Amino acid sequence: MQTNLLEVKNVYYHYTARKATVRAVDGVSLTLRQGDALGLVGESGSGKSTLGKMIAGLLLPQRGQIIFAGRQVAGVQRAVQYVFQNSTAALNPRMRVEALVEEGLELEKIPHSERKKKVLAVLKAVGLPPTVLDRYPGQLSGGQRQRVALARALAVEPELLVLDEPVSSLDVTAGARLLALLGQMRKTHRVAFLLISHDLAVVRQVCTHVAVMYAGKIVEVGPVAAVFSQPGHYYTRLLLAAHPSPDPAKRMPVEIVGEACDPSKPPSGCRFHPRCLRAEAICRRRPPAWQKLREGHTAACHFAAK
Repeated sequence: MQTNLLEVKNVYYHYTARKATVRAVDGVSLTLRQGDALGLVGESGSGKSTLGKMIAGLLLPQRGQIIFAGRQVAGVQRAVQYVFQNSTAALNPRMRVEALVEEGLELEKIPHSERKKKVLAVLKAVGLPPTVLDRYPGQLSGGQRQRVALARALAVEPELLVLDEPVSSLDVTAGARLLALLGQMRKTHRVAFLLISHDLAVVRQVCTHVAVMYAGKIVEVGPVAAVFSQPGHYYTRLLLAAHPSPDPAKRMPVEIVGEACDPSKPPSGCRFHPRCLRAEAICRRRPPAWQKLREGHTAACHFAAK
């Protein structure tokens, strides 16, 4: 039986911007088992990246707990590595690839003789030749830079990778290659993934489970196949409608209405109700409880079971 590698327990993170409180993450709970890949999806501004940074220890929850491998996360740790969306900004342009990949190993006090072997091994694992060792990030293509960022993370042998929009800045070919590589990495390196994305096709290809986030809250979670084929929340249906299937028989007829709510002024009750064509009076009055739809698949909607 698989055990939970990660447990997020009712965490909050609010920003103050222009005298307004932005509820970026507003009471989120989720779990990730060893060896699984969890996709975190939602529109821009839903709180995905803030949640990812808290899991990686880059931000600390203002309330709630994040438990990783049985211990509460209290800061950055080697076992959890964050791969940023913009590899150009994440890589120091004045450092060569060898130094960039080796940096984490040096901090771990790995002997110099072993560091070079590890650097070469991890570059090979991400599909980069030894010839890139002496190059600077500016001398690499976008796909190569993203692979260097992934190699940096893998070099210290993490148990969890937090990947923030890993292919959004790449062309289609480079993105497809990186996704295939990620699928291989999960098996060969036995590393779990939290993949943050707005692209449901990416999540479908790489992830085992998916959590749908809207306005600082998780609204649906479950196995990818179950959530994508039989979504219980109208917002999930909206996201799927925005990424239509090439098969007309599988397309979901959903009208996309309105804009995402202001995270500094969320509506009462269900936060999605102003955009939901299913909404009734109870949706405006009372936040929905979680409803179990099938094994491992739940949704926070008053009418999910219907």
